[in-house]
Amino acid sequence: MKSHRAGIGTIALTVLCSFAYATDAQHVAVKPVTDIRAVMKEHALIAENDLWPGFDPEQIPVAICDSINTWLFFADQPPEGFKPADDYAGAYVYDGQYPLVRGNSVVRYGEAWTATSVLCNYSRRTNERYTPRDMAGIIVHEQFHVFQRTKHPGWRQNDGVLLFYPEETKEALFLRRTEKEAFKRAVMSERKEELAGWALAALDCRKERLNRLPVQYGNYEKDLQHTEGLSDYIERIARGVDPLNASNMTNGIAPAGVRDLGYWEGRWIAMILDRLNPEWKTYLESNDTLSLEDILQSVLIDPSLIKQHFSESDIRQLRLDSEKDFDEWQIKKAEEIESYKNLSGYKIEINSISDPLNIRIFEPLEIEILPERTVFHRVIFSAANQKGNIRIFNHPCITGFDDSYRLVKLILNGIPETPDVNLEEKKLTLKYEGIVLELNYAELRTDDSGYFLTL
Repeated sequence: MKSHRAGIGTIALTVLCSFAYATDAQHVAVKPVTDIRAVMKEHALIAENDLWPGFDPEQIPVAICDSINTWLFFADQPPEGFKPADDYAGAYVYDGQYPLVRGNSVVRYGEAWTATSVLCNYSRRTNERYTPRDMAGIIVHEQFHVFQRTKHPGWRQNDGVLLFYPEETKEALFLRRTEKEAFKRAVMSERKEELAGWALAALDCRKERLNRLPVQYGNYEKDLQHTEGLSDYIERIARGVDPLNASNMTNGIAPAGVRDLGYWEGRWIAMILDRLNPEWKTYLESNDTLSLEDILQSVLIDPSLIKQHFSESDIRQLRLDSEKDFDEWQIKKAEEIESYKNLSGYKIEINSISDPLNIRIFEPLEIEILPERTVFHRVIFSAANQKGNIRIFNHPCITGFDDSYRLVKLILNGIPETPDVNLEEKKLTLKYEGIVLELNYAELRTDDSGYFLTL
């Protein structure tokens, strides 16, 4: 789907980060994905557990689309359009998919935060099949985000920093995988001494990696562990899956690989702390500016603890795998960008340096960092200001930003339809499939290849 330092333009990023994965499955459904009652029965069983101090899933509103209708639970004042369910006490129902329920996320209805979920019987990222228990656990994940926003407003990462993330290198990928492997071995250790030893190794690996990055990226990861890491931890406990569930995706290339890692390291540190200091949640509730790794470090101060070490063959294999995957990614990335640049159709290039647009949405898991502070977006990007509106869904684009994460450049290739240009009003409009452009320009140049606007 941001820290308390985030600007208005970046706050919406994580709110809709699952948008691309939710909407690509929308179609005319003939029956629900599953019986909502089965899901909410599992939800009630999950709610009986003490998942987190002060967190009660049955006190947090949630709107759930079952592919036919949208159900609202635990709400005192439903939004307009919802009506009491005829055969489900305490529930409200909306005919069809409610406009603000676009994925697994959180939204505001008036003054109240509400969790949202679009039920699906499998994960589009990992292909794992979901049972009603899994679906209920995912709902609890989003409800925990609501709990975080109300109880810990400082726990919000700014995904905008990923737009300026340093380009991936073989060494950076190797260090990240070494760190991940150490945390993985810690969480899977049977003996507490071994667990502590691998946790010490993981923290040392992490310190070495983050010392090579500008401080804002380390802060981003700590914020991410608070928000997504802890929510992922709550979800995995609720679903009853093993600690390594779906963790292979954390081997990915930055910046997506960095964002994924925040989920799993947050999950794993929480699980490690469960074994080393069961009171850590209460401590964090009272000291919520501490990072998870700060708390972990504080419980590993016993001088008798022995740090674990990787063998030479482990290091050699981690490095070989990292270098191989890096080289393959470089080739794939170059081919993808070249293919995009050569798409047939019109090109629309926007220069908005004099009047930057604020970001509304982008998918941080589907971007590539390019030279000269530009970014390739695969699936979704949206930005707007008083002069214009840009919405691009299911079509790539290339963007550039200023230091405040505002859009100053956009390149859109492969547009088969001619935009509408009103020369008198100096306005360009395009509505084609998932693309909407409504731009008031200062200058416009055209040629056989496309349209070049200065805002």
